[in-house]
Amino acid sequence: MLSQANNDLLTLVEGDAPMGRVLRQWAWTPFALPSQLRPYEAPLKVRLLGEDYVAWRTPDGAIGFIDQACPHRRASMALARNEGCALRCIFHGWTVHADGYVAEAPSHHGDAEKFAASVKVKHYPTFEGGDMVWVYLGDGDPPPRPNLPMFQCGEGQVYTVLTKAYCNWFQGVEGSIDTAHLTSLHTSWIPTLSPKGKSEEGQKGDKDVIMQAEAPIYEIQRRPWGLTAVGLRKTPKGKLHMRASQYVAPYLTLIPSYPHHTGTFFAIVPVDNTHHLLFSGAFSFKDQVDENWPLIRSMVGNGRLVKENFAPLGGGVDENFGQDREAMANGHFSGFPNNLLEEDMVVQASMGPITDRSKEHLSSSDTALVQARMLMLKALRNDAEGQHPLSPRNADYGFEEAMPVDAMIPIDENWADVLEAVPAKLRETTGAASAGA
Repeated sequence: MLSQANNDLLTLVEGDAPMGRVLRQWAWTPFALPSQLRPYEAPLKVRLLGEDYVAWRTPDGAIGFIDQACPHRRASMALARNEGCALRCIFHGWTVHADGYVAEAPSHHGDAEKFAASVKVKHYPTFEGGDMVWVYLGDGDPPPRPNLPMFQCGEGQVYTVLTKAYCNWFQGVEGSIDTAHLTSLHTSWIPTLSPKGKSEEGQKGDKDVIMQAEAPIYEIQRRPWGLTAVGLRKTPKGKLHMRASQYVAPYLTLIPSYPHHTGTFFAIVPVDNTHHLLFSGAFSFKDQVDENWPLIRSMVGNGRLVKENFAPLGGGVDENFGQDREAMANGHFSGFPNNLLEEDMVVQASMGPITDRSKEHLSSSDTALVQARMLMLKALRNDAEGQHPLSPRNADYGFEEAMPVDAMIPIDENWADVLEAVPAKLRETTGAASAGA
């Protein structure tokens, strides 16, 4: 249970809210899919942490990212003409270059070039990785780019989709590290989530063995990047189902998929106090990944796959978000058969734009999210004391260490040893070298 003060600290990001200030300085932030930025197309409106920006791609592939307000009279640059390397405001014709300076100020009488050079423009560094586009919103030099597993994949081996969520960002973070809801909310999707389709003995069938297992027991490890959350479930035949997710604070959670050379991830990014962006991706170190990748298709029930709007809600709260009661009567557990992520979007939005955590009744299944809350509250304290949010900071871990793991192991085997063995297994199956090598 959280106090109202701590709830606000975790969730509020706009203006001078402490969390918003920390996030801007702490981390690179995903804001778009590469497919949303094409040369000469309309600037992309971007809203992050309660502030408005525009982004565009230049003909040479670079990305401009500036405040949405024109530096002249603050008209929206989302309305601007895209002239390739610069945006031209339709109000007075001022142009802002992708490198962050006023290139022309035609409405100024006199030495327009000298005047334009005197106008300060706030622009922000970007990069592309993991089939996402990232921006650094803080002051000064940006931090090192995160050393994430999907950044180590080859061309075409990562596929990411985007969804707009109608609640605060930390509700999304908590949902991403909560493995307990897999066997309730996603009951009707379980058969599609285990592509191997093997039982405890390794034979075909029993795809839903996880449904027969006991409720998970959590083990949490504090890591240089955040947390490893391990859910351990005893199965009816005396084995242990181990599911280890990696929370790479502040925005990303990597969750297991099959086999060891693949994975999935969520990036949860605050738009403002009451909305966030959900990036969901699949990656493989060996195979090409596209919209027909089995893991992607296993999440879609109605055949609809729109990369830039993957899991839209079918209605508002008054319509129960489009819940299909007929589908429930016919055996679907949640009544949201269109899309697996739709289920997550619905339950998070149903809590309200900012849920009142002071009224919760937490159980043993909530250990991971409690630890994530503690981690982020500690990050705020660290920052207030002039330290890195995850002090002591260590950005040099190899990408294999942050890999998620799903394994069926003997009941007496040490799960920590299995987790530690993943880097070697990953190198063996992919031929990949450690990022630090």
